[in-house]
Amino acid sequence: MTKRIIAIIFALVLFVGLSVDSFAAEMGEESFVYDQANLLSSFEESELADLLRDISHANGVQVVVATVDSTDGKSADAYVNYFYDSMDLGYGATRDGILLLVSMSNRQYRILSNGSAADVITPSAIDEISDSIVSYLSDGDYAEAFLEFADECDSYYRFDIGEHLIPALIIGAVVGVIVALILKAQLKSVRKRYTAHEYVRAGSMNISKSADLFLYRTVNRTARQKSSSSGSGSSSGGSRNVGGGSF
Repeated sequence: MTKRIIAIIFALVLFVGLSVDSFAAEMGEESFVYDQANLLSSFEESELADLLRDISHANGVQVVVATVDSTDGKSADAYVNYFYDSMDLGYGATRDGILLLVSMSNRQYRILSNGSAADVITPSAIDEISDSIVSYLSDGDYAEAFLEFADECDSYYRFDIGEHLIPALIIGAVVGVIVALILKAQLKSVRKRYTAHEYVRAGSMNISKSADLFLYRTVNRTARQKSSSSGSGSSSGGSRNVGGGSF
């Protein structure tokens, strides 16, 4: 039994590892930093790109920072949507992603969340992230602003996972205790016997010679029927949030 458990754990670890490698391979050489306004040094851009890549792959959502000289006559809201779509950003069919775009000509910044990311980086989350980076942008500390943006996005995903995982663990523990109590209650009529002769009805058997011999064990397993379930909900593929301000 122990060897079987170890084999199952090893198989799960191997499966997860292969899944991560496969996911990273599918992402290819995608970009995470578009510094068209040249606000970052080569080192700062490389450091930021590595951080955004790790966050993106860990959470399955592409997190991108972009800087531009101008919005080409478009409003900041229109341009961030244009940039996200024209660069074909986001992972999967619903193009899950988060974009921070900074425009230098009008000193505007916008944060866009798309697809499943819109469920995590909500309008209120965008406001909070904005509050954490706007002072850095105003001071011209763009590298720090972008690193703060990345950390904030990652923290929202970690909070979102914990918010759903902890209740699930609690519910699972409660259900497990209830099931154990029910099974224990069903065994109240059974009394433990310590010797074999206690199971023999008086006068029913006359044994002249006896010995305890272990011959074999038979285990019968019956497949448990799985109940089918279905759910309904709206797709987040068309969801998109945009927010930001001036700096």
